[in-house]
Amino acid sequence: MVWQREDKFAYEMFTEKHKMILVFFALLFILISSRIFYLQIVKGNHYKRISEQQRMYNTHERAPRGIIYSDNGSTMVGNDFSYVALFYPFEQQETPSDETIEQLSAILKRDIKPNIDRSWRYGRVVKLAENLTMEEMFKIQEKKLVLSGISVVKEPKRVYPFAEPNSHVTGYTGEIRADEIERLSEKGYKMGDYIGRGGVEQQYDEYLQGVDGGWQLEVNAKGHQTKAFKYVPPEIGGSIQLTISQNLQNAAYDALKNSATGRGAAVVLDTKTGAVKALVSSPGFDANKAGTRDFLKYLKDKKLPLFNRALQALYPPGSVFKIITFVAGLEVLNIDPKAAYYCTGSFELGDRWYTCWLKTGHGNVNLISALAQSCNTYFYELGLKLGVRNIGKYAADFHIGEKTDIDFPNEKKGFIPTPEWKKSRTKMSWLQGDTVIFSIGQGALDVTPLQMAAMISAVANRGVYYRPYIVDNIVNIKGEKMYGHTVETKSAVELSDKTWSLLHKSLIETVENGTGRRSKLPGIKVAGKTGTAENPQKVDHAWFVTYAPADNPEIAIAVIVEHGGGGGLNAVPVARKIYEAYFGLEPQEEPDAQAKR
Repeated sequence: MVWQREDKFAYEMFTEKHKMILVFFALLFILISSRIFYLQIVKGNHYKRISEQQRMYNTHERAPRGIIYSDNGSTMVGNDFSYVALFYPFEQQETPSDETIEQLSAILKRDIKPNIDRSWRYGRVVKLAENLTMEEMFKIQEKKLVLSGISVVKEPKRVYPFAEPNSHVTGYTGEIRADEIERLSEKGYKMGDYIGRGGVEQQYDEYLQGVDGGWQLEVNAKGHQTKAFKYVPPEIGGSIQLTISQNLQNAAYDALKNSATGRGAAVVLDTKTGAVKALVSSPGFDANKAGTRDFLKYLKDKKLPLFNRALQALYPPGSVFKIITFVAGLEVLNIDPKAAYYCTGSFELGDRWYTCWLKTGHGNVNLISALAQSCNTYFYELGLKLGVRNIGKYAADFHIGEKTDIDFPNEKKGFIPTPEWKKSRTKMSWLQGDTVIFSIGQGALDVTPLQMAAMISAVANRGVYYRPYIVDNIVNIKGEKMYGHTVETKSAVELSDKTWSLLHKSLIETVENGTGRRSKLPGIKVAGKTGTAENPQKVDHAWFVTYAPADNPEIAIAVIVEHGGGGGLNAVPVARKIYEAYFGLEPQEEPDAQAKR
């Protein structure tokens, strides 16, 4: 029958649709179940952590940085505390009124509305002002009921007792910049952290950084505090003991500051280990002013107080370099140290004349007296006989033109010119005139005061070259050693015993009867070499490198006085002041200088 066929067809259609619906819901159930399984089982821990992070919020209490000590344990860098105004949005049901913000802005003498708006928007604590005066702090406390959500807390603040003398050794600290976060975030640094800038503060920043503390809070979806779980006290960073003697540091800085120009550098090394006993650059700066408006004046100062001349400034070594030419002459040419040479005060090469610093000439000199009197013409002729290759070889043997690898940031390596360098730089060949000026430490030759201190220390040690270092050890708050220095040497300078003995004798003669007479000390034999580095733009630089006691050296010193003229006149007295501090001598009248060089 027709209706039976229609009913059967309708039934089949209904059954088919029913099956499709069942399949759809089955697939939907499987899909939902799979998603639930993925979210709760596979990714459950991940999302639980995210949820906890959103629920939990840690207030930030900055940890004090580690203390920095001198060689005898006196504090070179310590910590004090300053008062900081913070805004906490957690307990606030609504943003502070304009009247409240105006009152607080009047107290702090700055517009704090942008900071409060940012805090409210992101539900995070913000710093409204730091380095509060006692008056500002008490005014905030008086209005505590009105100024809801405002808190005054203590934050650690770096203190530098001998700020200027130590400024280039210690460096200073500053708040981390946005561009630095990208580079340092992997090491755990974050916005608001303070990091070291320059000196030990920068080089050993990771040791000096403490572990921040604060309150662990629970917040609701609106960012309001609901519970405080626990307080984690901040942990101070590692304490560093330096090799620096504060006594020598002060003596060197005072002597440089009171020198002919007040600008220059001095480095003092322990000849037996390479430990840096003093490292001074003048003028210095007051690291206590870091982060303040007063600090900006250093950036604009034409005397460059933020520039560490001891290991970043490059100078021609001048007559100090005659030590290298002296050594090369004995080793390569086996010259007779007693052979006489007559200095007329000038030296002819082709159509050019090269002068001696003593225009009337030194008369008869030999190798030893030529070094002691710093006779240019003797070394002009010796340099021509040696050639640029031999002089350059011995300069490289003394590690000139390379970094000392001191544990300090931003060291420059200096430069030894070569014929290949000149050809590539100027398209001109190396000339004999280039060798003449190279032999007395002029031309494109560049060194740092630290390099010169390491060089004269190697001379004092008869070729043993210690790598200079400034940090002796680092310990944490528990007294556990985090770092300890191991004395290291670089490749030794190999010279004959005869060469070492003659060089040693000549450097003593320089102080006893030559250009370094101002460094003579009562009862202590001193060895040294003066130098004057010519400066085409301004007055020449004054150099002096020295070690003492000459027969059993303990310390080596390099001094440069920028635009100081003759080394014997202006650099030697600085070294003398350092020696007086080291040996505990009473300051005495300087012997008359026999020469300016």
